Amino acid sequence: MLTSEAARQALAVYLVTDAAAHEAERFDAIGRRFDGFEHAFPEGDDATLIDVRMAMTFWDAWIDARNHGWQPTAGIQQGEWPALARGIAADLTGHRDIGDARVRELFDVRNPGLADRVKLLAGRLRERSETTD
Repeated sequence: MLTSEAARQALAVYLVTDAAAHEAERFDAIGRRFDGFEHAFPEGDDATLIDVRMAMTFWDAWIDARNHGWQPTAGIQQGEWPALARGIAADLTGHRDIGDARVRELFDVRNPGLADRVKLLAGRLRERSETTD
């Protein structure tokens, strides 16, 4: 299990790496580390994990968009993902709240109007945490 800080740093690296892969049109490389990261994700409702969870749901949606032929996810176009990922990574490593309003609106699990995919990921993380308590 990762600490919240280790999760923050690792996810920032994964997002930047996947942004570079996306820009090089190596789309199959996007999300290769997602499953392992999800299994090592810190448990609990620690407030330091809010932005990390948001970034993770963004990453999950990016992978899903790729898997579905780049159909826009909540209006995000294929070419927008890398810049959004780099912005999120910078916020994570800078220990700032995620600054992009659209990312917060679309991927903050605390928002009631979120897409079902985001709710599903949040539920998986919550269930895993509850079963280990």
